[in-house]
Amino acid sequence: MENRSKYSRNDEKDSEDSPIYSRLFIVCDRSLKEEQFRTAFSQFGCIEDIRIPRHHKTGEPKGIVFIKFSKTSEAAKALESMNIKFISNSTRTLKVMVAANRSEIQSEDYNYEKYRRLFIHIPKDMTEDILEENFKKFGFVEDVLIQRDRETGTSKGFAYITYQKFSEAAIAFEECDRKYRAIFAQPKGYKRNETSYETNIKGLANSTTAGNQRHSLMSMMNVNPKGFTRVNFTCSPYLTQMQVDTLFDIIPGMANCTYFIDLSKNIGKGSVLYSNPISATYAVKKLNGFEYPPGQSIFVEPANPNLAPYECDFPNIPSAVNNLRNLISLTAKSSSPDLAQLAEAIAEASKLIKVATSGASGISNPDTKDLNYCSVRLPAPQPLAHIDSPVAKRCFLVCKPQPPPLTVLRDIFCRFGNLINVYTLPNKTVGYARYTVRESADEAIRILHGAEVCGVRIKVIEAEAEAPAKKIRLN
Repeated sequence: MENRSKYSRNDEKDSEDSPIYSRLFIVCDRSLKEEQFRTAFSQFGCIEDIRIPRHHKTGEPKGIVFIKFSKTSEAAKALESMNIKFISNSTRTLKVMVAANRSEIQSEDYNYEKYRRLFIHIPKDMTEDILEENFKKFGFVEDVLIQRDRETGTSKGFAYITYQKFSEAAIAFEECDRKYRAIFAQPKGYKRNETSYETNIKGLANSTTAGNQRHSLMSMMNVNPKGFTRVNFTCSPYLTQMQVDTLFDIIPGMANCTYFIDLSKNIGKGSVLYSNPISATYAVKKLNGFEYPPGQSIFVEPANPNLAPYECDFPNIPSAVNNLRNLISLTAKSSSPDLAQLAEAIAEASKLIKVATSGASGISNPDTKDLNYCSVRLPAPQPLAHIDSPVAKRCFLVCKPQPPPLTVLRDIFCRFGNLINVYTLPNKTVGYARYTVRESADEAIRILHGAEVCGVRIKVIEAEAEAPAKKIRLN
């Protein structure tokens, strides 16, 4: 009963369950009690909540119940095993369905494709056979579909896996390699609610395309031009060139867009040239801070003409690697290969990759005012404390959807002095920063809580005191 009091009715209607599809809706005999449901369903996994709605006037059960499991696979197994079954002394079979949240149901049959199909991200060179081999360990795979370009036939980088049973798809959803970023696929024709990002971007697009003349477009932007026509931006490294082009082309007047991945910081960077200062100023105003993909902000600012030396070579890496690949292919087919040309291509590609991955170590730390790195102003870096120093206070970090690179976290948290170390838990979005002085930890919490780091918003709060290490008894 205590758990139920924490939720308001609005929460019940609006909040989606986590993980998805982990709550069941059951139509049942009104005489059944909570203990009977707990006894019958606990064999399938950890039950987090059982809710039996009652009539407000009479207090009598409505003949329905919601059961929340800790995992999607537990709910799936319970649904498949208990649907159209009797429990206890009931004279009525159970009708078990998936619940959308604490108050609503999904009316589709659990065998419906919606519950058996996963959407995953894949490398573009991965084949259907490899995917089936990787995913058949979770259950019987009915179909593997890789989305391909209609003209070229090349993979778009994502695929659908359809299982025979809901429980098999749920196990794959929970246990497959995180690199696939698996989610349950929505059926064709499904219209989901618009996200805040989509609402904003649609409004932006409508506002900039409503007029047919250049003058009306410029007047609609309603900004004071600052004299620059080029903007720099940082974004998620998972965005493609086409996605970036499409986003910045929403602002009228885009002339050119350059985009690359900063391998040293694992972040996307680039610059966009507009045909006039009004468009460039409007791009900074409207696109700076947009979350795309959701949870990862894009930072846009007037262009800094001075790129770091190692950044200048990033756009050249793909062409150098492709050139090397072509030469290797020609060499394998040729009876008299040009080894000198091949050696030159290897040297060029190696040089660019070396500069991109390790050349940045010789440059100074990023400007603390630079939005490419952190959204708040930071003090200068300070040396780390000894690794065996006593811990005075810890900070608890929450980084969603994924933590920034560890080198970035170390650089940020060391700036408050007396940092022992900072780390994130494996396959988690949380971590800890350990300090030898309480004041340093307090300052880190004050400045960094809510900051954007490499496009990821982080929460920094006080952690519980660290448990003392157990002493080893020597006999």
